[in-house]
Amino acid sequence: METVIDLLNEASTPHPPLPGEAQARQALDPYCQKVVEALSGAFLDELLSALSRLQDCYTSEAFRRGFCLGAALMEELGREGYLTG
Repeated sequence: METVIDLLNEASTPHPPLPGEAQARQALDPYCQKVVEALSGAFLDELLSALSRLQDCYTSEAFRRGFCLGAALMEELGREGYLTG
């Protein structure tokens, strides 16, 4: 059984590219280039930072829900006798 420290270490370790990530980045590149050409690299950085902050909201909520679900499952499994110390 993995310890909490093992799980935290795994969660904080950079992951290999996700399936489809490279293709999604390549599909985004032409749009980013057009923004830089029309506006500026600084504008693109600000835009991507704003989008990243928005994505962080969704990621944080998904993590919270998953964490609560995991805790509830562990509590239920403990009551049913599936988890032993």
